[in-house]
Amino acid sequence: MDHYIIRRSTKQDDDKNLNKLFTPVFCPEEVGQLAEVLYNHFPGQEKRYWFIAEEKSTSQVVSAFALIPWQWRIKGIQFKVAEMGLVGTNEAHRGKGLMNLLNREFDQTLHEEQFDLAVIQGIPGFYHKFGYHYAVTLDNHINLPLSLIPDDHGREGYRFRFAEDKDIAFLVEEDKRYGDSFFITSARDEQHFRYLLHEGKQTDTVSDFIIMEDTTSGKKYSFRINHKGFGTGLILSEASAGMDYGSICSMLHFCRKTAIDRKKPYIRINLHHHSEVAKAALYLGAKKSYTYAWQIKIPDEIKLMKKLAPVLEGRIGQSIFKGFTGKYRLNLFTKCIDMIWHEGILIDVQPGTVTECEHTLNIGRDMLPALLLGYRSWGELQYIRPDVAPEVMYLFPDAGSLSDITGLLTDVLFPAEDSWVYCQY
Repeated sequence: MDHYIIRRSTKQDDDKNLNKLFTPVFCPEEVGQLAEVLYNHFPGQEKRYWFIAEEKSTSQVVSAFALIPWQWRIKGIQFKVAEMGLVGTNEAHRGKGLMNLLNREFDQTLHEEQFDLAVIQGIPGFYHKFGYHYAVTLDNHINLPLSLIPDDHGREGYRFRFAEDKDIAFLVEEDKRYGDSFFITSARDEQHFRYLLHEGKQTDTVSDFIIMEDTTSGKKYSFRINHKGFGTGLILSEASAGMDYGSICSMLHFCRKTAIDRKKPYIRINLHHHSEVAKAALYLGAKKSYTYAWQIKIPDEIKLMKKLAPVLEGRIGQSIFKGFTGKYRLNLFTKCIDMIWHEGILIDVQPGTVTECEHTLNIGRDMLPALLLGYRSWGELQYIRPDVAPEVMYLFPDAGSLSDITGLLTDVLFPAEDSWVYCQY
């Protein structure tokens, strides 16, 4: 490590240095250009959020990544999220532990600046060693052949145009309406949409937002088409909530024409399986294919659970455990987290002690993000990890009602939920 300097972005030409690093690392993807645009234009992307390893002898940037700031909503509550993005190391400098050092700086920032979650969209397998585990659905592949789009619905009655600055307030409102349909979603403001309509066009993530208006009623919808991405199909990556079948078909007609113009053989619906558009596409004969997931790390589990208290109290209040008083424990094997309840109110979340707790769920720390964030129920997690179980059941498989009650209480507190996070760049 004597040959390297670990630093944040401090030099005037670091945007160019990062472009020079990432361009060959990610070739043929134009990630270098994306890094330079994010560096100079993305909302909230401060210079101190770029983590850099520089070779002392040459002053060359040889490894780097960005902390990309997000706001996520969980049932209307805002959560401060840090994405570890654009992670890359020059090939000649790999295997020297540079990413470990940069990640150490990143983790320190998570705690110092009170981020609720750290997330990664990155490649499979690599990031588990840094504490990231799959916990929120990401990047769906519902493939709709162009021939399946019907000609007898929705061809007339709508006009289409590209979104402009005058539409930004509408796009923000549509973003919120769509997000209200899901447990976890992104929260984008006017600055994010201004970036997407302007500077974002200069990057490898370029996309078009389309405004679709009913010529009779004046009702408007919006949707987003990406120019590039995984697969050879035309990617429909956003669509307004509340669209009826006719408006969905009209939108798909527009997408079909665009796909033909761009020589794309099918439409890829990159939306949640339970969205109206995905349901309509599946009804028309689209096929479900590969679905990925966000990799997530929780910097402080107790802090996160306290912030989730209104959600947890709402679930208790609408269940057979209404007015619950007592202690519920998550045994992570290396430590315990106790939730203290009084008459249906979560009055504290604290480290567990050596005392016994009648309602205890055993769950490895690597499984905890999936449980807390609604990606999988404890019963689903038990299929791949048999040690995810109420403690009485885990120790005494033939135990009776106490195990059942703890399992049912866990189902109430942490059910599986539908989540979908729209991309902000």
